[in-house]
Formats: sequence, structure tokens, C-alpha cells
Amino acid sequence: MRLKHLHPMNPSRGSLLGVALVLVVVAGLLPARVAVAGDSNRTSEQVAAEILRVEASADDVAREWALAHQRSDELVTEIRAAESRVGEASARFDRLQAGMAQIAVDRFTGRSGETILVLGGNAVEAMQRDALRGFAMESSAADLDTVDAVRRDLENERAHLDALTTENTQVLKDLASTQTEIDARLAELTELRTHLEDEEVRRDYEAQLAEQREAAREEAERAALAAAEQAAATTVPPARGSGSSPRPVSGSPGSSAPTPPPTSPPAPAPVAPAPVVPAVASGPWLCPVAGPNAFGDTWGAPRSGGRTHQGVDMMSPFGTPLVAVVAGSVTMKTNNLGGNVVWLTGVDGNKYYYAHLSSWEGGSRSVAAGEVVGYVGATGNTSANHLHFEIHPGGGAAVNPFPTVRQFC
Repeated sequence: MRLKHLHPMNPSRGSLLGVALVLVVVAGLLPARVAVAGDSNRTSEQVAAEILRVEASADDVAREWALAHQRSDELVTEIRAAESRVGEASARFDRLQAGMAQIAVDRFTGRSGETILVLGGNAVEAMQRDALRGFAMESSAADLDTVDAVRRDLENERAHLDALTTENTQVLKDLASTQTEIDARLAELTELRTHLEDEEVRRDYEAQLAEQREAAREEAERAALAAAEQAAATTVPPARGSGSSPRPVSGSPGSSAPTPPPTSPPAPAPVAPAPVVPAVASGPWLCPVAGPNAFGDTWGAPRSGGRTHQGVDMMSPFGTPLVAVVAGSVTMKTNNLGGNVVWLTGVDGNKYYYAHLSSWEGGSRSVAAGEVVGYVGATGNTSANHLHFEIHPGGGAAVNPFPTVRQFC
């Protein structure tokens, strides 16, 4: 059959259908593309990767904020202690100065039975100081060397206090700057996460997130194994034959063969440290922050008053809803450190603590998993919008919630 030659400017319907079919097939082979703010040429994989990148960047800034907050908390304690030391040194110096002044007055007025000849001119000032020193030493009222030492201590304490105050001013500026930066990251993340409504983007996001977490788990295992191997390499085995000398074997007369030295039992093989596991490893559990958030592992960080950090600080915009991670009952309270707080007694037997809420949603009651219990704020002992979240397995002491939150948020 001879093919008809068609004019390129006047294609037939059959050719158009053929071209359309080819385009459909080719499009099916290409990666899915979704619209991103200001860029419609990114694939779903690229959008997912961008969401993960911004999430990681937000977590990094959150860790910076946590470190600055920790240092600010430490400075409060250090400044109070320095102020106390300055006050004590200043009071001691004033007492010594007053004692020296009284000695001088007594000498000049003759109340001590001795007088000091007042000489004119700068040339004899040194003689007068020497005379005053002699009177002070004789009367045991004060030692000028002690006065000088106390004065130097006072100057050093004041200089240290000034340095702490200067550092505190800078740390507060850093906190404000970091807060602005985290707000910008969370706003960007909020916009990007709208693309997770697209099925293709969500699938790619979850796949890449799973790859990241698996890589992090493998890295943690390698680090634990390396630490165990290093510990084993630095362990010094006991010297052969160390210990008491062997006694001769009683038996046939004239036997002189020594008893072999006792062998030391082999040292136990080092055990790699167990990786930190989530307090809630499985089961129905929800992220407590129903919105964009960022956080780092700050468990055990020092806090003012000798406390340590017993939770995880989840940065999130003001007013972001907070939800019950499991079903249970909630109790709303207030305290100086946490401000507006919520205690959730879960049906899983654990207790959960939410702090710094701007406000509660409803009152104490039974709640379902995912039910809103309050909103992110900055009440209590903080100046930044975030949720302080704790996990108390079985209602007992708090454990590090970071692994659990990392798994579900």
C-alpha cells in the first residue's frame, strides 16, 4: 500500500491522534511535575527533596536557638552569683577603708595618744603614707596589703560581672535573631508542605524520608560499633604471670618442677552501647504539633537552678494547634516554669506534658487521639513560641522524647 503524503500545514485527524498518542506515552515516561511557589518546572521528587531540606534547615536553626537559650539560662545563674560576690567584696573593702580612715582620724586628733605631723607638699606624701601604715600595723587595725588584695579582688569581680553582662546582651540579641530566622524557615515550610496534598509528592517525600532515617540509623550503629572497638583497643590486658608466685607442688620428694602460673580469665568482649530507642516505638501515636515544627535533641541540657532539660522544645508559629498524641484524659494547669500546661494521661499507660501554651482548647476532659487540646505560645519561663513536650512512661520519671518525636513528627 502506498502511503499518502500529507501537507505539513494541513494534517489529517488521524495524524493528530497519532501525535497525541505519542505525547501521552512520552509524558507517562517522564517524572511527574508539580507546581512549586514561583517554579512550575520541579518534579515531585525535587519538591519532596526541597521540603526535607527546609525541614533539616529549620531543625538546625532550632538547635542554635536551644544552645543560645541554654547559655542565656546559664548566664542568669552566673550573673546572680557574680553580683553576690561583687557585693561581698565591696562590703569588705568598705569596712577596711572605714577602719583605716578611723585610724587616721585618731592619730590626727590625738585620741590614740599619738599624733601625725601634717607636712605640706607632695614630696613628703610618701612619708605620711609610711607613717600611717606603721600606725595601722602597730594597732593591728588593718593590714594595707590586705586592703590592696581586697581591692584587687573587687576589681576582678567587677570586671567578670561586666564581661558576663556583655555576653548576656549578645546572647539575647542572638536569641532574637534566631527566633526571626526560625519564623522565616517555618513560614517557608508551611508553604512547601501544601504540596504534600499531591499524592505523587507525598509518596516521594515519604520514600526519601524513610531513606534518610535508615541512613541515620545505620550511621548511629556504625558510631556505636566504632566507640566499642576504640574502648576495646585502649583496654590494657593483665600481664601474664601477674599475681602471687606459685607454691611448690606437694608430692614426690625432690620434685622441682614449678607449678604453671595461673592463667587470667579472658576479658569480656566490649558491648556496643545500645542505641537510644523511642519511648513509644509503635502503635497509634500522633505528633503533638499539628503544623510546621522544628526541634533538636536537647535532653539533659543544664537549666537555671541546677535543673536539666527534661523534654524536647518544638518550635512552631504562635497559635499552631496542639493535639493529644493518644486517647486519654487531659488536665489543664498553670505553673511558673511552664505557664499554661496540659497533662495528658494516655490510655497507653503513659503521661505526656505540654508546656508554654498560649491558651487551652476546652477544659479538663476525656479526649480522642488527635483532638486539639491547646495552642502554641510563650507563657511561663520562655520568650519564644514553642511547645515543651515530655514523655513519662507509666507515669514515672521523664525519658528523652526526642527519638519518639523524631519518628512521628
